[in-house]
Amino acid sequence: MQTMAARQIRLPDRFYLSRTDGSGREVHDVMPWEDAVAYATDGERVGIQYADGRVVWLGDASPAGDGAAAGMGSFAEDFEGVNLDALVSGLRAYVDRHPVLKSVWAEDLQQLDSLRAHGPQADDQLS
Repeated sequence: MQTMAARQIRLPDRFYLSRTDGSGREVHDVMPWEDAVAYATDGERVGIQYADGRVVWLGDASPAGDGAAAGMGSFAEDFEGVNLDALVSGLRAYVDRHPVLKSVWAEDLQQLDSLRAHGPQADDQLS
């Protein structure tokens, strides 16, 4: 099966941070990763697309030296300041509705659960 080029997708509001728009309404459209512009898919995987065009696929176990993970901080740093309870709850609800993502996000959800339970010091065990 041939993988398509990545295209931007919109996930449910719970996958975004909130902001207040010009009318004073709370909107959820801020990506929870620095320099990220959107979630993306190639039809098989879901990832995070950054301003420079690169996509980091969730659940992708790319070797650190291949450039895909270059410049990425530790797992805990990636989620610093993110409401982990809301993120994990949202991801689990989304996976329940879209089972194809279960295997894609399984390791990430385990790591997020560990980080949520043990705080940043759990990152040493995740590396």
